[in-house]
Amino acid sequence: MKFNRLAKISLICTAVLELAGCATQSTPEWRPYKDIDGKIKQVAFTQLMAADEMEHPEKMPDLKIFHGSARSKSGNEISKLGNLIYLINGDKVAMAAIFNVAGKSFNPQNAEFINPIAKAKSFDFYEFGLFRLSHAKFTAKTEICQDFNSKNGVDLLMTTNYYPENSFTDFYTALINVKLHRNNPPKEIGYTPSFTGQDERLQTELKSNEQKNGKQLATANIKEKASILFNIICK
Repeated sequence: MKFNRLAKISLICTAVLELAGCATQSTPEWRPYKDIDGKIKQVAFTQLMAADEMEHPEKMPDLKIFHGSARSKSGNEISKLGNLIYLINGDKVAMAAIFNVAGKSFNPQNAEFINPIAKAKSFDFYEFGLFRLSHAKFTAKTEICQDFNSKNGVDLLMTTNYYPENSFTDFYTALINVKLHRNNPPKEIGYTPSFTGQDERLQTELKSNEQKNGKQLATANIKEKASILFNIICK
C-alpha cells in the first residue's frame, strides 16, 4: 500500500500521539519507559522543520520531520534516538518506528538503506504506538543477515513497556532475550517482567494481566521482532 507524504506524516503522528503526542520542538512531552539496561528513561518527540520549509514556509506548511529523543530519569543526558518512519503491522495499523545503526537513522523502506543494516554487527529498533514502547537491540558476531541465516544466529535483547489507560505513571515492562535463527525456532527464551509506579489499582491490573498474558505477549513480541529480519532486513 502506498501513501503520499502527508498521509505518512499523519499516520506517524497518530501512532505517536497515543504515547507522547506530537509536540513542538520547544515543548516536548517527556514520557517514562524502562530500557534494556534496566534504567528508567524518558522519551519525547519533536517536529523539525526541513531546511526548505524554513526558507520557504509557504511551500509545505503542513510537513514536519519527527524525531525521538531520550534522556535519563533525572532529566540529563539528552540524546537523539533517531528519525521516525511508519510501519504497517499485521492488523494494518500504522506504528511509528526508528532503525538505528551506530547512532545513525536508516529507513529500510528505501532499498538503498537495507544493506547497511543487513551488514551491521548490531542495530537498534524502536517502536511506538498502541499504548506501548519497545526498544530492541539485534546483535550478531559477524553480520546481521549472515548470522541470521547461519548457525550463529542473532541475539535479540528487548524491552516492551505497556501503559494501561495511557497511564505514564504506572506501566509494565517485559524484558526479553532470545537468539533468532531463520530456520529454527528459539530454544530458550529469557523473560523477566517488572512493574513501575505506585497506583494500587493500576498495579493490581498490570500484575493480573501479566499473570494471564505475560508469556504469550513475550512470544508475540519475539515473533514481531523476528519478522523484521524475515520480512524487511534479510528477506
